[in-house]
Amino acid sequence: MWIVRSEAEPRPTACTRRNFYSGARASQRVPLIPVALFIVAALVAAIPALAHSWYPPVCCGNLDCFPVACDQLVETVSGWLYVPTGNLFKREQVQPSQDHHCHVCLGRGGDHRSICVFIVPNV
Repeated sequence: MWIVRSEAEPRPTACTRRNFYSGARASQRVPLIPVALFIVAALVAAIPALAHSWYPPVCCGNLDCFPVACDQLVETVSGWLYVPTGNLFKREQVQPSQDHHCHVCLGRGGDHRSICVFIVPNV
């Protein structure tokens, strides 16, 4: 059996053929580089959240705590003073850090009350 093409019917070319695997035209394909960059950025953004998941919920959870430079915490007779804000943490609010960095937990709102502080032992 012979297939006869008319002159009006164009022959398929590389530009008009459909992708064998996806069935999508080249212009409809999702570029892989932006998708890969988005996935990498999402993973990098998730690392800090995972790194501080050890904050105890009773103390402050993951909401009010953040890492600080240890030299911003000064030991006083009453406890530990966070110099940038002037927050004083009583001795019962001081806990050892689990990642060898200092962390401060301050309440939200206008008062920024002292919740707890994590210090590196022997700082």
